[in-house]
Amino acid sequence: MKKFGLIGHPVGHSMSAVMHAEAFRILDLPHKYELIDVRQEELGEFMKSAGDYSGLNVTIPHKVSVIGYLDELSREAELVGAVNTVKIESRKKGYNTDGIGCVRALEEMDVDAKGMKVLVLGAGGAARAILFQLALEGAKLTIANRTRDKGVELASSVKDKTGINVDAMALDEKSLKAAILEADILINATSVGMHPKGEETPVRKSLLNKDLVVMDLVYNPLETRLLKDAREVGCSTIDGVGMLVHQGAESLRILLGVEPPVAAMRKAVVSKLSD
Repeated sequence: MKKFGLIGHPVGHSMSAVMHAEAFRILDLPHKYELIDVRQEELGEFMKSAGDYSGLNVTIPHKVSVIGYLDELSREAELVGAVNTVKIESRKKGYNTDGIGCVRALEEMDVDAKGMKVLVLGAGGAARAILFQLALEGAKLTIANRTRDKGVELASSVKDKTGINVDAMALDEKSLKAAILEADILINATSVGMHPKGEETPVRKSLLNKDLVVMDLVYNPLETRLLKDAREVGCSTIDGVGMLVHQGAESLRILLGVEPPVAAMRKAVVSKLSD
């Protein structure tokens, strides 16, 4: 039996244990998956004693700080400057599967980002991973963030590391209106609309149009206000469970070298969220 876990603070709300436990069950693996609440000041001590685990998933607030306790990084983790998966053998190697999780969630809905104009809302860890991955996929990118300077900084980082231009703008209604008219895909990588503030949305319904693909990384509630509005306008919509499950599935490929039961993992998460 191997032991895996998710480290972060807080972690009680996470669906990681639900989907990984279902994957282990379907694959008939005897492994164990734990939610491990680790405060920022406890991270160093925890990582020193993490040899009992074969692998870890990493969430807020440790995705950047955990790098200081690793021996090696994958190319994606180096580019993004953040880690969400750690493989523990004789050495600890960090990976980032958030970006590929987003791309696979799009592909699942027959959306190919190459050449598409993608507008990403937010400049946090998820937005960062998505921007780097979509840049590598050949998308044309714009980032909108409430603090424009932070968006400009992230856009510059993507350009410096990939050579690909990213436009940056403020997340305000006037800027959004113009950018959405040009966009093929809109991705909400902010926490706006997350439970318990499910009636909030980062984009007013009147700014949406039926030609948009709208993806919301918020997965609780399953149908956010943004997705509900988008569906009513006639947009194609992609909920946050897609990226959640696909980034988790990719981490299982890395940690165990198995082909994960993605459909079963999604079903387990949706069932839990619907309780």
